[in-house]
Amino acid sequence: KQLGIENGAEYLCFHNRDSSFLKKISPDQNWDYHNYRDSDIENYLLMAEKMALNGYYCIRMGAEVEKPLNTVNSRIIDYSSNGKRSDFNDIFLGSNCKFFVTSDGGMSIIPEMFRLPVVYVNWTPILRISTWVLTGIFIFKYFYNESEERFLNFNEIMNLDFTKENTSQSFKNLGITLIENSPQEIYLAVDEMNRRLNGSWVEKKEDKNLQDLFWNQYGLNKLKSPNLKIGASFLNKNK
Repeated sequence: KQLGIENGAEYLCFHNRDSSFLKKISPDQNWDYHNYRDSDIENYLLMAEKMALNGYYCIRMGAEVEKPLNTVNSRIIDYSSNGKRSDFNDIFLGSNCKFFVTSDGGMSIIPEMFRLPVVYVNWTPILRISTWVLTGIFIFKYFYNESEERFLNFNEIMNLDFTKENTSQSFKNLGITLIENSPQEIYLAVDEMNRRLNGSWVEKKEDKNLQDLFWNQYGLNKLKSPNLKIGASFLNKNK
């Protein structure tokens, strides 16, 4: 009620990782090596608008954020900036949502701990995906090779040498520019999760074949949850 959510209404949480949190808690340290994980909150708005039309409240999470949401939709709540944020509310909201949409950031630990469905977008290191998530969908940032003027394929990305830490400098050294997921790509991954949860998702034969091709490259010897998927639309676009 404090957030303006009707009693019994379904809601989802969403979060984009940016640089503001680490700068706030430890301003004397240079945290730029984490910047490759960042993404723009504006690219999540299309998803929130469309999911609001589907009857959801959409709650933007985050203790410290670079910029507020640019929306007047009453069903999209910028909880990170509206003065209602607390540690307790973070856990309460994140553990009771229908599902959680997140990028590569620490906020994902909340739905993971409470075994809730998670949609991961703008993920970077493919071999570091959260394989233990019971129900999850991943889509990845694009890796553009500046010298060759082309995007890398999944196998090439998996075999890149990032050094011990996946730092922003590593990508500069490799001549790679990271491209964020588009608003439409984020929406389609979230829409897939929603339809999988409500039972209206129909997996096509090509969808299954593309999943098999991806996981064969990922490594048949690696354990993962059977309900962990790569976004069907994302795979189809990038087959």
